[in-house]
Amino acid sequence: MDSITASQTVSRPPVFSEESIAHIRRVKHLRAIVREDLGPDVERDGLEQKVTSSLYDHHPSIRLEDALELKCHLKEPSTEGSTDSAIKGIVDEACILLESWGRLGQTQSEDPNAAFDY
Repeated sequence: MDSITASQTVSRPPVFSEESIAHIRRVKHLRAIVREDLGPDVERDGLEQKVTSSLYDHHPSIRLEDALELKCHLKEPSTEGSTDSAIKGIVDEACILLESWGRLGQTQSEDPNAAFDY
């Protein structure tokens, strides 16, 4: 007779690292800021440019050079899906690039004088 142990039947939730949790929170926070800045009736044409400009205007860690570089790297979102999901995708992609460039992701433990981490 085959017996199944409790550990085999209970599925465990995925384990997220502190970095991945910080990234998810950062994207949610910045997406909300960008969405409010762009307003309810934003045109989809040039959306990646508008999101980049909004990020530059509202985030103290993003320099002009970063914004110009983002405009070169970010791709226009597909026409499928909602504008909100397109904005989320652009912000997510921008955050990944900015994190790799060292502009985002500095934690409180690395810089005790940091006012916030987003």
